[in-house]
Amino acid sequence: MQIKHILAAAALVATGAANAAIDGGGTSGNGSLFLAAFDTQNGTTTSGMFDLGYTLQDFVGAGTGSNTVVGTLGAANTTVVWNFLNNSVTVNGTLASIGTNSWTSAFNKLIANSDAGELQYVVGALDNTGAGTGKRALFTGSTTPTAQQLLDQNNANLGTILQTTNGGLRDVFTPLNNGLGTIASADNGAFTYAAGDGATSRQAGYVVAGDGMASNWVGGAKLGATVDAGVENGLWLGDGGTAGAERLIGRVTFNAAAGTLTYTTAAVPEASTYSMALIGLVVAGIAAARRRRA
Repeated sequence: MQIKHILAAAALVATGAANAAIDGGGTSGNGSLFLAAFDTQNGTTTSGMFDLGYTLQDFVGAGTGSNTVVGTLGAANTTVVWNFLNNSVTVNGTLASIGTNSWTSAFNKLIANSDAGELQYVVGALDNTGAGTGKRALFTGSTTPTAQQLLDQNNANLGTILQTTNGGLRDVFTPLNNGLGTIASADNGAFTYAAGDGATSRQAGYVVAGDGMASNWVGGAKLGATVDAGVENGLWLGDGGTAGAERLIGRVTFNAAAGTLTYTTAAVPEASTYSMALIGLVVAGIAAARRRRA
């Protein structure tokens, strides 16, 4: 890993990204990273929303065209683990200080009101500022999408996802910030909706309601939005809605049994490594040519 990435990661561990209330990215352009976990099967209506304490720009650069710019948490060999049972976050094994985390109560409620084997999840962070190519989103999807899925992830479908931002047509963030759970009271809070908490609507904090993420997020994420808890999912950047230009930032796994969410990036050879590999290929080619002449 480059020295600048090591120093930047150390800064994140030391200072964190504390920010009370969950930001949908509708006006800031730098939405909060969130986990939405839910059970909508066999008549169950339970959803949990967790503000994970980081933002879109912790993973990618700011502004249009940033799909080639790596943020601190997008650097190679990065592992982040959120533990919802003890309200902690570690970055590469070191405890991160990102403000007050208050997830445990909402997590326990999520588990108590969902059925074993039926929890699913998505992870995301949004930027709905500007228009057209000025819009971006981090969203989960298959780590091995088809070419057609990549082409289908166009500007229109990215816009469908972004309808869920604060101020959007299907805004799920503003209701959460209106005193639900610990979303507005802690730097990094959470809220779980369960039967008995009111109508199954986004206004009541049921983020996967028909007027919330159920149709818009799932309908707009063409790489395959939701997977079961325990299944690895890719974390993708859709930048400006350019079809086929999505970038796989990392991989995430929500382990409901352990109460954790784990994010990892792959080991990516640095420029010097590529250069040495090319030199090696050239040398091997020259040697082979000499053998043929001999």
